[in-house]
Amino acid sequence: MWGKEVIFRELGRRAAAKALLYASTAFLSRSISLGLLLPLILRDVVTALSTTPPDSRLLNQGMLSLAAVAVAVSATEWLLRPFWNQMARGIVSIKKRILGRGPAAWGDGGDVIGRIVSDIDFVIWNSSGGFTTMLPNVLMASASLAAMASLSPAMGLLGAAIIPPLAAVTELYSRRVEQARNIERSFYSQNIHSAERYLNGEVGVLAEFYTSLDRWLAGIMRIIHYDRVFWFSGLAVSTSLPLAVLWLGLAELERGSMNVGAVAGSLYASVNYSLSLFNGFWGLCMLGQSLAPIKRVALISQERSRVS
Repeated sequence: MWGKEVIFRELGRRAAAKALLYASTAFLSRSISLGLLLPLILRDVVTALSTTPPDSRLLNQGMLSLAAVAVAVSATEWLLRPFWNQMARGIVSIKKRILGRGPAAWGDGGDVIGRIVSDIDFVIWNSSGGFTTMLPNVLMASASLAAMASLSPAMGLLGAAIIPPLAAVTELYSRRVEQARNIERSFYSQNIHSAERYLNGEVGVLAEFYTSLDRWLAGIMRIIHYDRVFWFSGLAVSTSLPLAVLWLGLAELERGSMNVGAVAGSLYASVNYSLSLFNGFWGLCMLGQSLAPIKRVALISQERSRVS
């Protein structure tokens, strides 16, 4: 937590909070429009087309609603511009502040080169990517689950049932990948330092470069393995939901407790929900990958504070 506090402070509290507010507003608007309203609009459109002749009033209302959703969703993209601008400024600001105090406490500083050149960028972009993946998808999943529950309480319970297995896979991934990411970041830094020394003509450093490169490869391959475990398990769980919803919807249709429009709306909402929920958990995994480099960047700030 201390490392995250350092990063947030370096980004600028007020500017970062304002950027997050803009991004959150954009994602909330999208989730309500696409996750909650769109399945209900689809229900009305299918219901209108199911009658003979089609219900033109309900159909026209649905078409106008679809147009309004399209305009609202596209317009929110401009609310993300301040967020990404602030993240880019943050990279420059952190590097300037760290280097501005001088390297007195760093000694040789081989690993510090990688932390400044690479880890800061990794932390900001990966954390930003994790946030912009997690938040909109969690909001979208919540809105889609609300739509499913409003169309059929049984559908809502069925959707909620996939949350625990996805949470378990995410917890396992985050625990395993932090250590692998720490290895990958450390030897990436050594690669940069060894390559610089070799290009400057230092004798005998090529073997060190090859060794660090091999160890970096071992770390990144572990991350790739854990990525596959998460994606295989998560996709298997999330993509099974629409099939279960369709099976339940057909049973409800036969009993007369749902009409065709409600089944179509539930099916669309279940696809939206399952993929959004999976991507939301993946956003958490991305944020978890930032823990190792955050601690490495925070260590520089600690050293800098002791010097000052």
